[in-house]
Amino acid sequence: MSTGISVKDAMVSRVVTIRPGQNIKEAAEMMTKEEVGLLVVVEGAKPVGVITREDIIKRIVAMDLTPSEKTVKENMESPMIAAEPDEDLADAARRMVQHGFERLPVVSMGKLVGLISDRGIAKVAPAAIEILRERLTIASEPEIVEELNEGECQTCGNYSSILHNVDDKWLCSECKDDDSS
Repeated sequence: MSTGISVKDAMVSRVVTIRPGQNIKEAAEMMTKEEVGLLVVVEGAKPVGVITREDIIKRIVAMDLTPSEKTVKENMESPMIAAEPDEDLADAARRMVQHGFERLPVVSMGKLVGLISDRGIAKVAPAAIEILRERLTIASEPEIVEELNEGECQTCGNYSSILHNVDDKWLCSECKDDDSS
């Protein structure tokens, strides 16, 4: 599905960045001051990762660690998944839904140029979000390809003269039926 809307039409160009060597306490203070939930980690001008409020909660607070003793580099998401300014908004939204992200950095020729969020997408193309969620739900159901083959079942390990390709796994008829239910 294509929306005909580019990522650059829904992105914000103001992005708050942090260096990998800074500590988590500084990251949390920056998020609070700037009222953001994601910082893009940059080395020089090159984006190398992201750290989110959720990362800090899961990796530091929930583990009862000291934020001033842990660096951003130790806790950032890297390699970074990003969008490009000229890609279709539907492709970026699909990637966000697949990875469970609310925000994606936008990178052009290795340089950080913006940030896209589910809120930004909803403002520009609200119907696109619902359509993508529906399609991804349908797409997550196992795809059964009726190719017949013979050999060892990749689930039970038994030899079968008829194997079925289910989500790129070769299964005997019994395991195929179990996988479909």
